Amino acid sequence: MDAIYKKSLLIIDDHPVYRDALREKLSHVFSGDGIEVAVASNANDGLSLLEQSNHQWIVLLDVQMPGLSGLAGIKVFKKIPNVEHVVSISGLDVNSWEPKTASAGASLFLSKDSTADFIILKLKPLFAIDPDYVATDVNLEPKEFRLTQRQLEVLDLIAQGHPNKVIADYLDISEQTVKIHINQIFKELRVFNRTQAMIKAQKHHLLLETRSK
Repeated sequence: MDAIYKKSLLIIDDHPVYRDALREKLSHVFSGDGIEVAVASNANDGLSLLEQSNHQWIVLLDVQMPGLSGLAGIKVFKKIPNVEHVVSISGLDVNSWEPKTASAGASLFLSKDSTADFIILKLKPLFAIDPDYVATDVNLEPKEFRLTQRQLEVLDLIAQGHPNKVIADYLDISEQTVKIHINQIFKELRVFNRTQAMIKAQKHHLLLETRSK
């Protein structure tokens, strides 16, 4: 592995749907540049991975995780010799947290509302790669979301404040199926909790009460 990859990117995020979707997209793009994309679900696992590697790393660190994260996490990872950059990523308010993370040593602050294309364009210069990636959409948010009719129904019921069990009973499906639909909704909307999903759904008129407007 060390002989193949010139540099590496480590995504540290405790939300598996977001983390794995981002890894899939970034791996597809960066593999052609000889860049490995690895993941860890927490800071401790990330630190262990870095200690066992002689690569040069860029760390994409979730600001809000259980255990080591936030500003303290940025400072810890910045001190590691083979870490070139720490990039903070979060669903927290950009205007409030970007200056805080910059002061802690982060090279960039990226919002979790950003598209993968936008994240790629921001990361490429850190690897000294020309930002020639042709993005399908460089805006912070996609213009259209590909949600099935069933996923829209689940989204409507989430907006009404129903838990998974009630949604399952209402739609006559299993709770596991509801969870699968919710994971797909989060992935498509590029969010990681119900509150963010509702905010984006309202903004883009995805809820039943707004779809007819």
